[in-house]
Amino acid sequence: MRPARRRLLAALLPALGGPAAAQPAGGPGFLRIAPAEGSLPVWLAARQVVRVARVEGHTVVDTAAWVQQRTAEPVEALAGRLREAGLRLVPLTDLRGARIYVAAERVVLVRETEERHAAGARASLVLVGLRFNTDVAVREPVEAVMAALRRDAAGQPELPAAPTPR
Repeated sequence: MRPARRRLLAALLPALGGPAAAQPAGGPGFLRIAPAEGSLPVWLAARQVVRVARVEGHTVVDTAAWVQQRTAEPVEALAGRLREAGLRLVPLTDLRGARIYVAAERVVLVRETEERHAAGARASLVLVGLRFNTDVAVREPVEAVMAALRRDAAGQPELPAAPTPR
């Protein structure tokens, strides 16, 4: 089978309910994903994911081990599978207007971003485990990011609001 066909088949199998979707568990919280380069599938520990985004035509998964894994699986589909595995993902918008997902447990701080740092950015999140830098600029303002983090904490107590300066 040609490499291009193999990649296409590997990307479509989970969506079609094929072997990747019906796979036996690799262990608690592990997902089987097909790398974008057509290599053999790998097992990914869902709880170690920091961010899922679209970069250079591929879905990219950043992990707490500073390893970046590419896959042909669409961002939304992979984010859904990660959520099913128990990862708390918060949907946000990157500077290109594309959807990204960040793991709520990996957010260290959220701050306002000045326009001179990243055109179009309203907030910046510092995350544990990013490979090339520690922060991600997003289009949402800080208040919207914090509201998304609170909303995503389903079943958990609401995060307290920041104290107001006196």
